[in-house]
Amino acid sequence: MRLFVMVVCIFVLPSEIKAGAWAREKGQIFISSGGNFLLSDGAKLPVHYDPTLYLEYGLSDLLTIGLDYHTADQGRIDTGFVFARFPLGDTTGSTRLAASLAFGARVDEFNPLERLVQGGLFWGHGYDKGWYAIDFTGTYGNIDTIFRSKADFTWGYNISDRWTTTLQLQTGEGFSDDVYAKINPAVLFTINDTHRISLGAVKALTGDEGSALKLNIWSTF
Repeated sequence: MRLFVMVVCIFVLPSEIKAGAWAREKGQIFISSGGNFLLSDGAKLPVHYDPTLYLEYGLSDLLTIGLDYHTADQGRIDTGFVFARFPLGDTTGSTRLAASLAFGARVDEFNPLERLVQGGLFWGHGYDKGWYAIDFTGTYGNIDTIFRSKADFTWGYNISDRWTTTLQLQTGEGFSDDVYAKINPAVLFTINDTHRISLGAVKALTGDEGSALKLNIWSTF
């Protein structure tokens, strides 16, 4: 099953990048998938192959539901969530605020399935040529009974109708009670009205300070 999910994440062609604080339009489907490749020697934590699969659906103009799957800890831990996200305050201005509630599970080969609950708070500001965003989540598990936080800081700039560049700082607390930080610069190319591809790099600022190239594909239907 894990192999199947990893293949889907790398090869399915799933272009908005502004998720988080921006609500999905009613009836719109968004799919993002990707992972890392060409890892540097010794890259294990916090950068590994790290396949991800992320889906959103606009249930209404004010409610977005979705699925978030990813691996961690050198691919040994699988984590998945189903979530609902809703705006807080103004939904028309350049600055947006949203919150989310998610329920999920975490599993690995050495421990029983752990049930998770997650809350999220998302801030975003769009301007003529791009956007800024801060995504914060806190996750609590029923077995380790530890609150683990995660914060991503993103800057995006639209170079032209087809080209966009982004820079993201990812920070959080890992399952081994380690605090991690990774930086991810990327360039995005718009293939057509539906598909967009992102190619970049990811560099760990903590742990073994490993690095890799990063490929992600977005689709909006």
